[in-house]
Amino acid sequence: MRLYSSNGELVRGRCRSTNLCDYCARLAAVENSELLALDALAGNAPAIWAVLTTSRAELSPAPFYEARRKVLKALRRRWPAVELAALVEFTTGYGERSAGRRRPHWNLLIKGVPAGDVGLVRDVVVRVWCARAEVAAAPAAQHVGLIGDAGGLLRYIALHFQKTSQAPPQGWRGHRLLKTRGYLSTSTPEARAEARRSLRHKRELWRAIERGLTGEAAEAAADEALATAAATSWELVCPARATLDGDDAAAVLIRRRARAQARDRAAIEAAGLAEVVAGV
Repeated sequence: MRLYSSNGELVRGRCRSTNLCDYCARLAAVENSELLALDALAGNAPAIWAVLTTSRAELSPAPFYEARRKVLKALRRRWPAVELAALVEFTTGYGERSAGRRRPHWNLLIKGVPAGDVGLVRDVVVRVWCARAEVAAAPAAQHVGLIGDAGGLLRYIALHFQKTSQAPPQGWRGHRLLKTRGYLSTSTPEARAEARRSLRHKRELWRAIERGLTGEAAEAAADEALATAAATSWELVCPARATLDGDDAAAVLIRRRARAQARDRAAIEAAGLAEVVAGV
């Protein structure tokens, strides 16, 4: 299957299977990072981050659902306005005592808690998370700190969420980005749409700069490219197996589309003639 544009372009589509495809996983990580960064820039940035670790090498997220729910409940009991976003990563399995096993950990971005309460947050996390038998977590392995200590939110996201070595292993079926309902300042679809628009603009701007354009000329070229993309429509097609790639495949599709349009016109004309006859 291929995607065929109204401009005659034939390309491969994305599978969007972020747990099975490394390429789609990287794109999803970039999009999630942009989503979180734009949300922070909107004015309600988290001040505290935490890392929840476990000694269990699990490929299913299910054993940790209840423990994470208890942590959130305990935080909200102390700070009712708490909202969380969790970025899921795995250890690399390269450690001397890991025996190649990769363990999940959750990087939490915490809103609704003053920066001065970072010590109290650690007390809650260690008390609740480490008390769960299914987690098998050591207090010393949990971390809670200020976002500023990691060099700011944007640097934190860039360093800790886009490392391919810590992507979930094959077999993982959970989400890499988890968040409470009120974490984002807008709805999730709106936030994702804005993140994609921002990334498209950045890509087109980079391409313009690579062509030697600068300043307003680069911005104008990026805007023109985005306008062209917005006006382009795509359809899913299955070109002939013998002509899957190259200009031949595009030519085949163009001929098929022309024949289909001719059939549509003939059908419309026939329908119009039938209406005239019926009127007579």
